[in-house]
Amino acid sequence: MTTTAADRKAADELKAEGNALFTKGKFAAAIEKYTEAVTLSPDWPVLYINRGMAARKKGDWERVEADASLALGLVGGSSESREAMKGHYLLGLAMGQRGQHERSKHHLKKALEAAREANDNIKDEIWRELAAANYSNWQMETAARKATNVALRRQLLELLGKQQDEPLPAEWESLFRAAAWKDSASEAPSQFTCPLTMEIFRDPVVAPSGRSYERSALQEHLKKVGKFDPITRQPIAGEEALVANVSLRAAIELFLEEHPWGWGEVK
Repeated sequence: MTTTAADRKAADELKAEGNALFTKGKFAAAIEKYTEAVTLSPDWPVLYINRGMAARKKGDWERVEADASLALGLVGGSSESREAMKGHYLLGLAMGQRGQHERSKHHLKKALEAAREANDNIKDEIWRELAAANYSNWQMETAARKATNVALRRQLLELLGKQQDEPLPAEWESLFRAAAWKDSASEAPSQFTCPLTMEIFRDPVVAPSGRSYERSALQEHLKKVGKFDPITRQPIAGEEALVANVSLRAAIELFLEEHPWGWGEVK
């Protein structure tokens, strides 16, 4: 179906009405408007994104998954578009609701990369959802490993003719402890936490002083407190003086991959 200029204009008006209803919290009515718009302009990705956003508010995850998939199908390989970013975000959320954490992580990572590239404000929200997906995945894997270890320990004790509350030989106990390191949470290194938020960095930036801060926290400081470094008091001309600390961000992501319990500390 070829969308005419008149159809697109009418669809745009319906989209605007849907957006107004969405803002008022009338999500079912907004979905109806977006659906009407889709019938007029089925090749417009933003309509599926908006309808998916409204469906998310209603907890209709089947609709979210369907609309996100349709939007991504329309944008194709255009991973830089805002529709692609939101499409991956919505699909990642929907996959998480279905318990498909690996697929959820895949789409949320794509959404986060696009949001960071565009410096879109939604990047913090996506980061938190990615953290939740990674942490849930770690919890599931940890529970499975612990159950396997308990069963293995029971079998070994039976083979040795020991009671279940007796210890295994020291070298075997050492092996069990070594295998459990990934399932033991501890504290993230201090260099990976922002001195302002005391949380693991999401988007670290370097100030002219050479110190790193969470971007949003430092931006808020500059706006509400003053244009100076929160610790060294060195003047900061403005946000343009902040430089993304890509190496620190990469180090944190590597740390979280190796210590997935750390995702639970992401706020």
